[in-house]
Amino acid sequence: MAQSYPKRSPGVPLSADNALSGYARVVDEAGIELAAAQVVGRFGRQPQAIVPVHQPGLGASFVCAVPRSDGLDWVVVDAAGSPLDDRARIRGVVEIAAICEAAEESAAALAVDEALPALAEAWRLAGSLGEAGAELATHAAYQAVETLQPLVTGLRVADPTYLDRLADAAALLGDRFELLKEEAGQVSARLTGQGSDPLEQLAQSLWAAIRILSRDGSPDRFRQAVEGAMGPAAAFADDVLEHYLVPLAGGDDVEELR
Repeated sequence: MAQSYPKRSPGVPLSADNALSGYARVVDEAGIELAAAQVVGRFGRQPQAIVPVHQPGLGASFVCAVPRSDGLDWVVVDAAGSPLDDRARIRGVVEIAAICEAAEESAAALAVDEALPALAEAWRLAGSLGEAGAELATHAAYQAVETLQPLVTGLRVADPTYLDRLADAAALLGDRFELLKEEAGQVSARLTGQGSDPLEQLAQSLWAAIRILSRDGSPDRFRQAVEGAMGPAAAFADDVLEHYLVPLAGGDDVEELR
């Protein structure tokens, strides 16, 4: 796949001036390459990012961010490489992609690579110090983060069913995140303040793992975060439609597309 379309994330955050991230569901890389070729062939510009989206009953489509001198233009192409021109269909595709981005962040899915070694270190320290509660909490959190790993490995696609899978993983992590915070608080409460306190390193390690997991939003507030993303996703879709590369048709009612 071309370097412009990285497997892990197109690397452009949700905003009016920027693109999107990628999501979970393996698809044929040829679809991304076809979308890129169609954008270059039709508009003479190389896309900055391409986000695959799948809608049950409607199939695959690709949200393409196309650079211009002062920002980004947009086009969504279908699996055959043809640009979509229906406002409602385009809005539905773009909102799914944006909401999936918010869901990944809220579930700590984007922190998996950092969280696993941090939790492993805290788990090791807790075991070496005989801190059974902290050992259990770090082990449980580690296992919960592991369930997120397959969802964010390799090429990913924004898909409504992905939200359900991510919600399940986030619910598990949210419960164990609460346990982890509780144990970190208990360890911190027992610190003596002496430089030689063996619990000091454990406390620091526990809180470091907690900071990583909550960097993009607390995992125990996943549903609230996703609900809160609805408004920004709609605003982002407005921007895509305003800077769309082909003439648009139809109304803007997406109720039947969700």
